[in-house]
Amino acid sequence: MSWRLAYLVLLIVRFYFTLSPSYIHPDEHFQGPEILAGDIFGWNVTKTWEFTTDYPIRSILPLWLAYGFPMTILRWIYGMSVNPILAYYCLRMFFFLISFSLEDWALQELGSTPKIRAHYLLFVASSYVTWTYQTHTFSNSVETIILAWTLVLIRRISLRNFGHTSHFWSCCLLGSLVAIGVFNRITFPAYLILPVWYLVPQFIRFPSSIIFIALSALGTSLLAIYVDTRYYEASAPVLTPLNNFMYNFRPENLAKHGLHPRYTHILVNLPQLLGPYLLLVRPQLSIAFLSAISGTIVLSLFQHQEARFLLPAIPLFLASTSIPKFALSTSSRKWTFIAIFGVFNAILAGIFGIYHQGGIVPAQTLYIGPHASTSSDVVWWKTYSPPDWLLGEHEVGFIHRGTVSDVSNVSSLIALDKQPGLRVWDMMGSHPDIISTLLKMLVTSVRQRHDRDDGDVLLVAPVAAKGLYKFLDDPSFPFYLKLEWTYSRHMNLDDLGIDYDEVMYYNRRLRRHYDINDKGDKNKNENGYGEDGALVLGTWDRTKLMISQNRPGLGVWRVISRDFS
Repeated sequence: MSWRLAYLVLLIVRFYFTLSPSYIHPDEHFQGPEILAGDIFGWNVTKTWEFTTDYPIRSILPLWLAYGFPMTILRWIYGMSVNPILAYYCLRMFFFLISFSLEDWALQELGSTPKIRAHYLLFVASSYVTWTYQTHTFSNSVETIILAWTLVLIRRISLRNFGHTSHFWSCCLLGSLVAIGVFNRITFPAYLILPVWYLVPQFIRFPSSIIFIALSALGTSLLAIYVDTRYYEASAPVLTPLNNFMYNFRPENLAKHGLHPRYTHILVNLPQLLGPYLLLVRPQLSIAFLSAISGTIVLSLFQHQEARFLLPAIPLFLASTSIPKFALSTSSRKWTFIAIFGVFNAILAGIFGIYHQGGIVPAQTLYIGPHASTSSDVVWWKTYSPPDWLLGEHEVGFIHRGTVSDVSNVSSLIALDKQPGLRVWDMMGSHPDIISTLLKMLVTSVRQRHDRDDGDVLLVAPVAAKGLYKFLDDPSFPFYLKLEWTYSRHMNLDDLGIDYDEVMYYNRRLRRHYDINDKGDKNKNENGYGEDGALVLGTWDRTKLMISQNRPGLGVWRVISRDFS
């Protein structure tokens, strides 16, 4: 198979995952599409604290370039009545297009020979990171493309004479890209600390190059500051990169988002993102490798370390790989080599590209949006936060987000539930007792309003959520659940494990039907209990429980009041 045919096949795989509605991290919605969907289409959206604080830390200009451009085209075509699912897939397709065109084009520019360029393209195109993360609407995905072209321009400028016309434009474009990169993410300069040394000889020979780059960067920065100041309606210039730096410079602020050991990027995140590719990375003085190394080292100095922060480094590390000759010496070794990398990418792509929180977008767009009434209460439990922009023109009257730890707090939340419109309860990982209390109060509230037909209470949760059995099987509750809709390709990695309370609950029910004193051997009876009444589980029992209690799927249940009168 020629490398071009292999690349085409991998491009089709990338397109397939583009159309898969997995949900990797809330920031892919709440730090981009969620913001501009409200501005462009007038939808009810949630603006996170980064955009509502007195000192905003996110710039609007990069968001308009990445998300506002395709959304504005949609508005020109369809007006204000755009279907949210159409807007969602339009953005995903846009990120797919810029991924395989701009990113892959930049990689070819960084290669010095046709053979090296083919190597770059195949390795990057075969990575699950390219299939999944890069086709999702992350600001890190945008940063990846900006960085790739910044490196291309640095390389071009370092190899050309000052008098060349394209040299002038390369300098101007470089300054603009650096400025946009910084306003997009303040971590962007970390990836340029080592590559910028490529320009030192050029700056010494032609100092005017510095002026062109600096003026271009300054002009673009002033434009971004102007746009941000107008958007946030501030009386003074808004410097979002400075605000972002000042916020993240304080350890107590980073602690709010989670602190990690400084080795997390190197020992955890890189192996997760690169897998066996990591064994093929060879230290070298190429601009791609130097950029990847400098970014990884600098980002490792900060204690908040998420895998997606390293997205810009992944294609650069993949471009710095070398296949050992012994791996291709025989046909069997060659196919073994391909199989190892194929299995790794297939497993991780299946998890992050298909199943990871994969039911949230379909539930929001295919069921909640079309079927929920304007006065429904929708309780989301043990899922990522549902993106409100996917509700489109739905009037949203009340939104609660966050885990509730005390049952006494539920009544105070219910008291706030007075606004007209759809009410969203994003309960995250709250204890089942909290959910039980909330559902009881919501059902009671609906009965008191005498609008059962118009005021539904819906529960959205994984079909195997720990604690869900209590609502499905206990007739003592003042409500019961009626399954209305399911989506099979959903997995919640934050709730994996065995719920022994559920095991004990069903075993106690079984013991009512069996006389355990007369059955079983002296160590364990057929119901799973030893002579002392303790639960005994073998390896096969635990395996079956692990499978059954962590089966994939997301469900939407209608919460219906029981009539005890």
